[in-house]
Amino acid sequence: MRLRKQAFCLASILAFGPALATAQDNNPLNWESVPELDDQITMKIGHSVNMEWSSHTATLKRFAELVAIYTHNEIKPEIFPGAQLGGEREMVQQARQGALHVTLPATNNIAALAPSLNVFILPYLATSTEQVNYLQDEITPYLVPRVIEEAGVRIVGWENSGWRAFFYKSDNPIEKPSDLEGLKMRVPPNPIMIATYEAWGGNPTPIAWAELYNALQQGVVEGGDNPVTDVIGMKFNEVINRMTTFHYTILTHPIVVSERWFQKLSEKHQEAILRAGKEATDYIRWWQPLDEANWWDKAREAGVEITAIEDESEWLEKARAIWPDYYDAIGDDGEAVANKALEILEGFPGRQ
Repeated sequence: MRLRKQAFCLASILAFGPALATAQDNNPLNWESVPELDDQITMKIGHSVNMEWSSHTATLKRFAELVAIYTHNEIKPEIFPGAQLGGEREMVQQARQGALHVTLPATNNIAALAPSLNVFILPYLATSTEQVNYLQDEITPYLVPRVIEEAGVRIVGWENSGWRAFFYKSDNPIEKPSDLEGLKMRVPPNPIMIATYEAWGGNPTPIAWAELYNALQQGVVEGGDNPVTDVIGMKFNEVINRMTTFHYTILTHPIVVSERWFQKLSEKHQEAILRAGKEATDYIRWWQPLDEANWWDKAREAGVEITAIEDESEWLEKARAIWPDYYDAIGDDGEAVANKALEILEGFPGRQ
């Protein structure tokens, strides 16, 4: 019976081969090759990093291709990488106005415009990738109307770039909070992230991402924290010699769509956008860990010394102590939002 089923499947593939090929020709897995049609809607997509190597690219290409497929090419994507359209906050502002249709800002950056998303920046809110994914899936429906009101954009999916790891130039590894003493570490301009470093006794220095390589090279800072893909992809290994892994926060990026533009779309196109966002999220959750493993191999090949923090209890205790002081960064009801996130995590299927 099983052999007959397999034979039927093979026969079906052969029978429908030409039709599948035609569909592939109309919607090749290359967002640049979507054919032009009359009355076609342009979907303008902007993001901040290099096109060649980032998981931003993998996410947005997948999203763009799926939107084209599910709208039968009635929506044609155009992707503008490398901050061609401005910084991440600037692109969110453009999306609010409808001038840009889709963007992928770091959660810590969009939180300046959508404070509710600061809930994801609370250090040690979740401590595994699976918990983060679960929290995103469960709390996003609650956050969507809040973020629309705050920033004028709709979350339709997520990209996770991996756990932030310390990268730095030093003779000694970072293993405990006191090891940060004397190191000037770059942080994004997010109040919760700055306060986290201060709780550890560190010396946080806000610096724009685009200026970081030069700042490391000139000794303005000795390090910072980012996923390994960013660290090696940006060639920071040329100016640092160590990395330390731990689990205080994942670098996440919501796929956000201009609400003004979204509301002008037909119901059919809106459904296609939402479906593409979910499926692009599922795709990148499969793709990113595979890609990240390759970047860790590249880090080792580049001579970067890697330390893993085995016991994170001191880091966690000091970091979580700042939460009450920063609930208002989430909103007037910030504590309630944080408690909602904790309640969701209490229901995480894999929770011990």
